[in-house]
Amino acid sequence: MRHLISAFILVAGFGTSRAFATPFEPATIPDQAGAVGHLDMDALRKTQVFTALSGQATIDAALDRAPAELRPLAHAVAAAVRGISFWRGAEHGAVYVETRDPHALAQILAKAPVVPGASMDGVATFTGVKPDGDDHGFGAVIGDTLVLADSAESLATSIHTLRGKGPSLVGSRALPAVTRTGVFVFVTLGSDALSAIQKSASAKLLQLGIRSVVVDVRETAGVLAATAHAEMGSAEATQKAKSIVEGLRALASVSLDTPRRVLLDRATVTANGLALDVVANVPVTELAAMIQSK
Repeated sequence: MRHLISAFILVAGFGTSRAFATPFEPATIPDQAGAVGHLDMDALRKTQVFTALSGQATIDAALDRAPAELRPLAHAVAAAVRGISFWRGAEHGAVYVETRDPHALAQILAKAPVVPGASMDGVATFTGVKPDGDDHGFGAVIGDTLVLADSAESLATSIHTLRGKGPSLVGSRALPAVTRTGVFVFVTLGSDALSAIQKSASAKLLQLGIRSVVVDVRETAGVLAATAHAEMGSAEATQKAKSIVEGLRALASVSLDTPRRVLLDRATVTANGLALDVVANVPVTELAAMIQSK
């Protein structure tokens, strides 16, 4: 099932640019989610950075390694993928692959290593099967969305929410209050998800009582901008975090390769009350030239 999930995420980059985008829909995510993310494939395909870095050609080359019998269907599904969302709770979660062609989804699933599972909320489900015959992951198709989950419980929760029968993240403070223009991917980690990370982390930054983190990437007027916004537990923690980030940036700027070093050199670190923001802005043409020169 892990390989099946990877395959769907891989083919998500295929297809032609569309005249619309697929923004994140909080109503599809259960309220128990501690980590949430969304990739707007329609928006990504239309960015200058996708074109400049030969994103389509790179993905096409990857598709050539897929089994020959699945390539036509993979192309069909890929052309229909418009966005990918994920959520994770305390232990389990799910990935949503949003498409425009449920028929193509049904066709590729018919040839995938899956077997029918129990019906959930009136929705037919399937179970992934590993080469050794063991069950590995769970899934379902709801309308034009493929749901891939790592447990039967997270699949049931996803189905319940997608069908509008369970509490969702609509109006949740866990999500960014404002979505900036040009954002094509974001990830947010709430206090529960961060607590789990902090318990096993030795990094000083993660031990400062971070309440939430939102990371997004956007492109506006030919400039790629990556932003990380953290809400801290106290003003003292904010200032300590700022000092740590600036120290790490100074250290990394002399030890990393050119593209990553330029991103760090362009980054600004600001602290205001309980908020810490790290923002890096790089012209797409400059970034592409650096990467292509390697």
